[in-house]
Amino acid sequence: MPKADFVTGLLLMGLSLYVIIEAGRMPRLEHLKVHPLSVPGLVPSFLASVLFVFGAVLTLRSALRGGHRLSISMRGLSQTLKAPENKRLLLTGLLSLIYALLLIGRLPYPLATGLFIFTFILLFEWEPVGNAGRKGRTLFSALAIATLSSIAITLIFERLFLVSLP
Repeated sequence: MPKADFVTGLLLMGLSLYVIIEAGRMPRLEHLKVHPLSVPGLVPSFLASVLFVFGAVLTLRSALRGGHRLSISMRGLSQTLKAPENKRLLLTGLLSLIYALLLIGRLPYPLATGLFIFTFILLFEWEPVGNAGRKGRTLFSALAIATLSSIAITLIFERLFLVSLP
């Protein structure tokens, strides 16, 4: 576990730095005379800063337990990739990349977000073996959650946080 914590901590720190940089590039809305403490990039910067600190603590703790000594072998890598939890992690990463690189900007934001959430729920909750009633409930709940979530996310970001969405 120390090795996994070490790598995870480094990834969290890298992601945090990226978010901090991108949040700093967000519009400041001076032309709207917006108060400096209510600019759109402030909350992401704060959250990313907290995540960076937690990533640094995780990295430091794991390094003190020997997690920085990474020994990578093909056999170990193969076993790691075959683990169910890592397959789910890779699927989550793939879905996120599809959402960010293919859906956002090509489809209206609420539709792209709804499709992402719907697909995500179905892929992780769908049970191929089971009765039709359970499958119907899963399908209906995925559709309801995706629809309500995408509407809520869009309204909150556009109306409350004044973030123009793609």
